[in-house]
Amino acid sequence: MSFIRIMALASRIIQQVFRDRRTLALIFIVPLVVMSLLYLVLTNTSTVQTLAIVRPTGTNSDQVNTLLDKLLTGQDKLKTITITAGQVDTTLKNGDAAAVIIFPEDFAQQIFTGQNPTVQVKLEGSDPGVASAMSDVTSGLIHQLGVTMAALKTQLTQGGQPGQLPQTINSAIPFTVSNPEYLYGGPQYTFNDSLAPVFIGIFSFFFVFLLTSVAFLRERSQGTIERVMVSPLTRVELVMGYISGFTLFALIQSLLILLFVVFALRVHYSGNLALIFLVSVLLTVGSVNLGIFLSTFAQNEFQVIQFIPLVFGIQVFLSGIFWPVAQLPAALQPVSYLLPLTYANEALRNVMLKNYGIGDIAVQLVALLVFALAMVVLSSLTIRRQRA
Repeated sequence: MSFIRIMALASRIIQQVFRDRRTLALIFIVPLVVMSLLYLVLTNTSTVQTLAIVRPTGTNSDQVNTLLDKLLTGQDKLKTITITAGQVDTTLKNGDAAAVIIFPEDFAQQIFTGQNPTVQVKLEGSDPGVASAMSDVTSGLIHQLGVTMAALKTQLTQGGQPGQLPQTINSAIPFTVSNPEYLYGGPQYTFNDSLAPVFIGIFSFFFVFLLTSVAFLRERSQGTIERVMVSPLTRVELVMGYISGFTLFALIQSLLILLFVVFALRVHYSGNLALIFLVSVLLTVGSVNLGIFLSTFAQNEFQVIQFIPLVFGIQVFLSGIFWPVAQLPAALQPVSYLLPLTYANEALRNVMLKNYGIGDIAVQLVALLVFALAMVVLSSLTIRRQRA
């Protein structure tokens, strides 16, 4: 073994990399960009959940609301809003709250007259993790309220002063708490069910992009494109031929991913499978043309692989997969709305977890269609430039 020959080969590789500025940027700059982005997201993302309360308004309700306000003091990770009984479903559907506690209008009066009122809890439910956490929060809050209400009732019965939060005593909670209701999903939904739509979007986008970019780069490196360009094919025929060929396999791949997630992993879902596949189709078409477009800027498969953190990593962090877009730093939210995975994940979650129809996800479908058409135009211009 010759150390000189080893170093000569290593020197050639080093010089080759240093001559390629694009490779140097992908090696040294892209990781810093992605890590900086991840740092911003982790350190500035808000995780505060919102609890809506339908407060009692009848006789003696001021005392109950005062107790509620004192019990809610110091809840740093919980924001509370007050709504009416008629706003419960709308508030949950619009994402303005993750849970609602509903008190009867004459809640206090029923307690002080010896009746047994019922307190209801309703959860949004599309994210089982959040639903479980909010169920625990509401249960704890209601239990504390029940204990203090029992003590307050005892004080009033014994002629005490009701102006202050009473001491905890061993008294039965003077009201009933119904089992939580779910606007979407239910207690049978798990964390894996909430990730299933994300799996479909991520893997469809990632594998299709990788397939197309590497395959098209191989077409260029083997001289196939140059030979096709001298044929009688028009530019439109050339572009549509490549897009159709790659899209066929991309659609089959997306369909397999969808069927595997639904039937092999047996996740819970409540939407229309055809609509789920439509979302995947639009995302796939855009991903195919994105792969064709970006492969133009790569000289080899190594550079294509290095595009993945820049293209894929940014979308994973900013498309609402791990953190809702509304909770991301304000400076990054406009970027999120430029990413196709943001709309695909939102549409897939709305269909699979909330049983939304095509009209409910029209905005997301239009956004994905615009992205797909934009990528078709860019890939067409890329092939045209190569032909020129």
